[in-house]
Amino acid sequence: MYKLFVSLLLLILIGCSSEGDIKIINRTEHNLYFSISSNNYILEGSSDSNPSKTISIETGRYIPLLENDQTKVNLHLEGETFMMQEASQGTPLGIFYTDTSLYLKPNETLKIYCDPTHAGVKLINNSQLVVNDFYYYTQKTDSLVSLLENSIQPADSAWSRLKASTQQDSLIYSFLIEFENGYTDSSYQNIESLTVDEQLLIDFQ
Repeated sequence: MYKLFVSLLLLILIGCSSEGDIKIINRTEHNLYFSISSNNYILEGSSDSNPSKTISIETGRYIPLLENDQTKVNLHLEGETFMMQEASQGTPLGIFYTDTSLYLKPNETLKIYCDPTHAGVKLINNSQLVVNDFYYYTQKTDSLVSLLENSIQPADSAWSRLKASTQQDSLIYSFLIEFENGYTDSSYQNIESLTVDEQLLIDFQ
């Protein structure tokens, strides 16, 4: 009995290695991109399911019967039609961000549900030309807004989130594509259907 007691006491004092889980659930129709512990992940979207990915994080020693400290985990998370946003008592405030810190408990799963917040546009360059720039403007302003940080090489693509059109704030988008040879494509004009989770796909051949 004494040996059993000593063994149990040692188990409590020494503890055992434990993990916590972070489960990302994609409830958009488009890709999510996230980074945890310096590892990068892509979670595809779906129109008829909620794809998910679970990442296990080492949380240190778990000591039975004692309260354990939480493990801080840095998270970068965004999507082609999704951004994290601040909320007050469950009401979204429209303040968006891509980086946050999570506090993970041993042997528990922290679930993050990602519902769409934006519209979007994706340009796939299947031509033999380099896309130098990609712009949009709306019917409310003639100012061109560039969507690119770098040029798009042949067989590459780029995406950007856009403010979604609503009944209260109707937006009509037009797009311009500039190529390295000086040609400008302006065939994507007066696009009205970019509501939340709608993505305009431009596949340039």
